[in-house]
Amino acid sequence: VENSPTLLRLFGSQRGMSNIVRHLKVTIVDSDWGIWLDHNTGAVCVGAEYLTIAKINCLYLDVIHVLVHVKQFLDGKDLFDQTFEYVDRPTEIEAYRYTVDEAKRLQMSEDEILRYLRVDAVDDSELGRLIEKIGVRPRR
Repeated sequence: VENSPTLLRLFGSQRGMSNIVRHLKVTIVDSDWGIWLDHNTGAVCVGAEYLTIAKINCLYLDVIHVLVHVKQFLDGKDLFDQTFEYVDRPTEIEAYRYTVDEAKRLQMSEDEILRYLRVDAVDDSELGRLIEKIGVRPRR
């Protein structure tokens, strides 16, 4: 993670990124849910069951995504602005853009990226809006 040029761009410097990652609190919880940021404490929560079933690329991209939220949290952004639907929320769009940039850096195909994004999208309409906003080409 600390060698990711995508995260380096987000955090601005290797030192800044390293300080945040090194002091980050991570909690493994009894859940099958993925990875999320506790909006009260700024701690990263990881579902124990998710750790046993997640594919390594998906797990890595989820870590990238949540680290964007960590940076947003530290910057005082409202991560859960309920005036937006999930896929329209500016903080989610930003997090997915960085995540997709990292997926492309890993040379994941558009189809692999779409499969990754489909996990979080609620329905095809929302997925369509999300991929349009973050610059992923839909399947033809």
